[in-house]
Amino acid sequence: MPTSRKYLVILLLMLSGSAVVAQQLPHYTNFIYNYFAYNPAVAGTTKCLELKLGYREQWKGVPESPRTAFANLHGKIKSGKWNFHGLGGLVDSDDTGPFSYTSIHVAYAYHARVARRYMLASGISAGFQQFRVDYGGMIMENYLDPAIAGPISKFVLPKINIGLWLYRGDRFYGIAIRNLNENEVPGLGVQTPDLRRHFHFTAGRSIRMNEDWFFTPALNVNFVSASDPDFDFTAQLEYKQRVTFGLGGRFGVGLTGLMKLNLLKYITVAYAYDLTLNPLRADGLNTHEVIIGIRACSGEERSKVPCAAYD
Repeated sequence: MPTSRKYLVILLLMLSGSAVVAQQLPHYTNFIYNYFAYNPAVAGTTKCLELKLGYREQWKGVPESPRTAFANLHGKIKSGKWNFHGLGGLVDSDDTGPFSYTSIHVAYAYHARVARRYMLASGISAGFQQFRVDYGGMIMENYLDPAIAGPISKFVLPKINIGLWLYRGDRFYGIAIRNLNENEVPGLGVQTPDLRRHFHFTAGRSIRMNEDWFFTPALNVNFVSASDPDFDFTAQLEYKQRVTFGLGGRFGVGLTGLMKLNLLKYITVAYAYDLTLNPLRADGLNTHEVIIGIRACSGEERSKVPCAAYD
């Protein structure tokens, strides 16, 4: 693919109109296993201190397409029989050829009992995000936009996320806003684009089918201002809390295959494969995602019904 064409493909996938509104923040296929990356209120929802490490290669087949790496850690601090605090930290890095993004922030959540079997968590995370644009790395013939006329540009901006998380042992409902403060990015193009707010609505449930099998459907709705909402869904089966597999997808985009293995008592490995079915399929735009989960427990007890968000 010619150099000019490959960057135009990436830009068309990332941009909408004159402002960056499509995918400003990393997106994850296996959201049900990594929702702390979206919602700070999830901090402390698990019984154990939990570490997630992941890597995502998106739109495989397009040169210098998005590659995302991340790590997050969270756990609970007990302070009462029904109320407690959650703390966590997140780091992620997204690289798309001449464009790259890195963020680091810490999260806090307060969990309170609101009904006999329900807990409600409210959370906030704050930190910084750094954007880098290598204008010299772009070779785009006959492209005269001032956005590509300059050296490497780096800028650091604050970032705030907030969220609510209503849950019990077998189900959850969440709402989160990322990029709450909507920073402006200087120097990109003729018009200065905003880093738009990202809204996320999610729900899921774990349904016991018999002694060995659980069925877990989940929905995640993503909305960025000035763009159409995305609807992600998954439907997975879990066998004896050891192996999980299922299907998912995003309306109008493609289908997803999901699998998760509990290799050891406190270690899990999850894999997701996205098959793109929209018109860009001709370019082989498929996605691979791997997440490794490590839990540290002082005295974990198996629940009769696994949490809908985590195992």
